[in-house]
Amino acid sequence: MLVTQGSEFKYLQNYKEGKIKPGIGIGNNLDNYFRLKKGEITIILGHDNVGKTAWFVYYMLSQALINDKTFCIWSGENTSGQILRDMIQMYVGKPFKQIHLKTIQSAYNHLNQYFTFVDNKKLYTPQELFDIFDSVKCDVCFIDPFTGLNREISHNANYEFLNQSRVFCNQTKKSLFISSHPNSESGRAGNIYADSHEWAGHLKAPLKASIEGGKSFLNRTDNMMTIHRLVAHPTMKFETMITVEKIKDKETGGQLTNLNEPLLFSYNNGLGFTMQGVDNLKKYRLQTTQTRI
Repeated sequence: MLVTQGSEFKYLQNYKEGKIKPGIGIGNNLDNYFRLKKGEITIILGHDNVGKTAWFVYYMLSQALINDKTFCIWSGENTSGQILRDMIQMYVGKPFKQIHLKTIQSAYNHLNQYFTFVDNKKLYTPQELFDIFDSVKCDVCFIDPFTGLNREISHNANYEFLNQSRVFCNQTKKSLFISSHPNSESGRAGNIYADSHEWAGHLKAPLKASIEGGKSFLNRTDNMMTIHRLVAHPTMKFETMITVEKIKDKETGGQLTNLNEPLLFSYNNGLGFTMQGVDNLKKYRLQTTQTRI
């Protein structure tokens, strides 16, 4: 099927007249580097146990509360209950066990309009998961992690999955985020900060080319970011480092972070990350005077 000659001119005209909307931000400095855009594929790379899911839960909650975006989530490593527990804690702004049960119910009811979860009791092939995503009315889909799918492990299978991802996004215009891990080599001694560094002995963030499956994931996706944390550092363990490694379309927002200058997000005791002291969720939280049961 050929593209109809002249059909692209509308885009060119809209771009010339400034009618192409930029991607959508969440109200902090991340917006200068990364924005949510319709129909794009974004890879999230990080070592195990650095808090990839925790940070992305915060990001999804921010997009939902601030921009009314809806999500369909498949998480092979966290239950929907665990994810909603963390979301409610961020939404209310209190430790979960200090929240009144009626407030939990109110928060749960409100968040349910934004988030749909795929049952993780079964293993899905990529195509089965895309079929489910297609059936759900949502703006964004999240696969966490790619390595948890029922799939063949090979170079060709990776390209097949990425081609399926591209077709899905092109046809549905839904955005797709895919969490993944780096290869084993990135967790070994060669990726440790040197003795002369202030973080000597701690594991470095993975290089983008270290992603499991190799550079096919860099070649076939629109955006890529790494999430990292110094999990054994006395103070930095509370800081999540975001590095934006690829932005395909900078004209609609976003840019790469500078070398060795990750964006820092403070954990804020699990009540919603803050960035440079900015709590972007503050005015969107559930208003309540209820305290602990």
